Formats: sequence, C-alpha cells, structure tokens
Amino acid sequence: MTHVSDLYRRLETECPAFQARVTTRVLARYYNSWFRPLGITGEQFSLLVGIGGSQKPTLAELAARAGVDATTLSRNVKSLERRDLVRSHGGRGRAGKRLVLTEGGQRLMNELIAVWELAQVHLAGTLGEEPSRVAHSAMSRLAIAAEAANSAHLPTRSSRT
Repeated sequence: MTHVSDLYRRLETECPAFQARVTTRVLARYYNSWFRPLGITGEQFSLLVGIGGSQKPTLAELAARAGVDATTLSRNVKSLERRDLVRSHGGRGRAGKRLVLTEGGQRLMNELIAVWELAQVHLAGTLGEEPSRVAHSAMSRLAIAAEAANSAHLPTRSSRT
C-alpha cells in the first residue's frame, strides 16, 4: 500500500467522526426500516419525540438541543404540519412559534413508540445488553469530550482580529 492509502485506511479505522458517520447512516437505515410502515423516517421520529417530550418547544430550541441547523429542521416541521401531526402557534419565526403534537401526532407517537421498543429489543438482542450499554456510554462521553475539546481550541474573538 502507498503512504496515502495507508493514511486513508487509518482515517477509516481510527477517526471517531468517520466511524460516527458510518454508524449513523447504518442506524438511520435500521430505524427507517422499522418506521417505514407508519410513513415516518427516523429523523421525523426524533423530531416528534423532541416536540412531544417538551413543553411547547420552539424550532430554535429543538435545533439547539439536537445540534442541527434550524433551517433543515424547519423543512421537516413543515412536512409534519402538512400531515397534521404537528401544529405551530404563537410568536413569530423560529424563536417564537411554539410546537405541539396534534391529536393525530399523539396517536401516531403511541404506535411509533411501540415499534421503537421492538426495534430496541431486536437491536439489543443482536448486539447484546452489555455492549449496548457500553456503546451508549461511550457515545455520550465522546460527545462531551468533543464539545470540550472544541471549546478549548476555538480562538477567542480578540485572537482573530
């Protein structure tokens, strides 16, 4: 192997961000396959959970908690609104409008949660309970460490000028 291909192989096997992206894609396909019969994607399920599990969150609050762009989230919310699963009210813009599940959204969530529980059991059965707990713990710790490392390396405003 050449030096360049060795480096690429090392990136694939050692870089946590690379592995996280691969894992995220595989997990997204897994949950999408479970939710597909109900007409929902894993991303939409996460959004419904965020809305239903909060006290009337704003789009900006949901985006901040999920660590995603509010514009992207806005498109997904509009899709859920068109399906009468979510309703927004009050305020203006992403930081003002409050989101709630409609009755139809709550009914769908009841079905989705039952499907999610089956998917969880199936995945844990395939992976094993202890490795599942270890993976969850490791991902949480990695996110905290990456956030701390990111904060530590960001230049201050005065050092950029």
